[in-house]
Amino acid sequence: MLRNTLWNLLGEGLPMAAALLSIPWLISAVGMERFGALTLIWALLGYLGVLDLGLGRSLVQVVADRIGHGAEHANGPANAAADNSANSSANTAGIAGPAIALMGAIGLLTGGVVALGAGLLADRFQLETGTSPEEIRNSLLVAAAIVPIALVSAGLRGVLEAHQRFRPISLVRMTVGVLNYLSPLCVLPFSQSLVPVIAAIAVGRFIGLVGYGILAVRQLPDLLRPGRWGRPSLRGLFTMSAWMMLNNLVGPAMLYADRFILLSLVPAAMVAFYTTPFELLSRLMVIPGALSLALFPLASSLFRRDPPALGRILDAGGHLTLAVFLAMQAATIVGGETALELWLGPAFAANSASVLSILMLGVFFNATAYVPNTLIQSVGRVDVTARLQMAELPVYLGVLWLLAERYGAVGAAVAWSLRTAVDCGLLLVLLPRLAPGTGAVALTIGLRALLAGAAGLAGLLVGGPVGAAISLTGLLAVGLGVAGRLLRTRSWEKLAAPLRKTRPAAALPAPIMDGRAIDGAATDRP
Repeated sequence: MLRNTLWNLLGEGLPMAAALLSIPWLISAVGMERFGALTLIWALLGYLGVLDLGLGRSLVQVVADRIGHGAEHANGPANAAADNSANSSANTAGIAGPAIALMGAIGLLTGGVVALGAGLLADRFQLETGTSPEEIRNSLLVAAAIVPIALVSAGLRGVLEAHQRFRPISLVRMTVGVLNYLSPLCVLPFSQSLVPVIAAIAVGRFIGLVGYGILAVRQLPDLLRPGRWGRPSLRGLFTMSAWMMLNNLVGPAMLYADRFILLSLVPAAMVAFYTTPFELLSRLMVIPGALSLALFPLASSLFRRDPPALGRILDAGGHLTLAVFLAMQAATIVGGETALELWLGPAFAANSASVLSILMLGVFFNATAYVPNTLIQSVGRVDVTARLQMAELPVYLGVLWLLAERYGAVGAAVAWSLRTAVDCGLLLVLLPRLAPGTGAVALTIGLRALLAGAAGLAGLLVGGPVGAAISLTGLLAVGLGVAGRLLRTRSWEKLAAPLRKTRPAAALPAPIMDGRAIDGAATDRP
């Protein structure tokens, strides 16, 4: 699992490095106005990805559950095991194939809407420096063709994630991500128009589609044999995807509401004191995100046949997350203001340092919530997280408005951090009700997160060197407990071990944690 997490981090990190390298050249070559249009098209493609109706993420859970269910019957006689394996492959393809086809149809429909509206969007989008509405319209037409490619790629990637093939997934993702930023540079010597730039991005996305397709068919050959799909029930998949879609809509609303409300209450220049540290710290979420991406299919495949495994996964993943973000919080206390001063100047740091420290508390709780949130969704209870977000949204918006109106950027930071702390606590309370055997670990993680948050809050309230010393002392005490837990259970070693797939006739021994197997079926095969 740790190896899968590292591959996921690499898949995210290399495209970010490519972006840092290419963006200055792109701005210099095409101009700020054209580059602004390019970023809008990038954003449009990202937002349209939400329109997969939640099928991509739901497909991972359902297919991984099928894999885990099939593993229960994999240890019988060789002939029976082979028959079960063949039937499991056909049944899994019977779920994945129609879902991917539906995602392609949604992509074609969405892309068609973008193409039909390209002229209107181009007329309303006014650019200078010689960029014509015709150029914008043609660019949007090319972008419309990317939408079905992106959605089908997400479905194929979901099949691979369910089988925990994170190394090849990351290799394809790195290739697509790097091409997304570097391929436009290849056409700039020949043209500075946006049309060939977007076309180069489309070629990169198509290469990714081919890569995911080849890997998915190798993993699940019956994807290309509709006659063997049978008529599996898709009701569970569509029910889960509806709740997942709601998660995808409400989550971003809570993520971006703060800046819009803040902008309506304070001068625009003051908003930067909030958004800049927020954007900086939000990049840290790639760490628990990569871990959760690896955990989701593993937990989905295990929760029916080995329920206690979820407690061991929570123990390992939750404490690893705590360890990383306790260190991040301590680093922010020690050098956060200095880093802001060196990066953006003393004046900016004076206005934004307190916001950075408060937001770091929220990021700590947000990161801690990733693993329990993932485990709740992995047992098929996406409706719980969606209902929780819907209940939180109006309360959060009200508190955000009140605090931002009175205290500006600091108030918005307090509101956001308070929401993440409450959300983390509620998820840890709900998880044992949905996944028996996780209660003791959830309580331990919750108490340690609470103590760390209290230490950080005490330091903020006291302020100055004394406040920093109070926070660091509390974080050190919590960190020693977390480190002791990790060393005592040696969970970090078990996560680093290759995951073994249960085979017919002779099951391989699974990694052991506290005398019990942490997993027994999932694998990331070379």
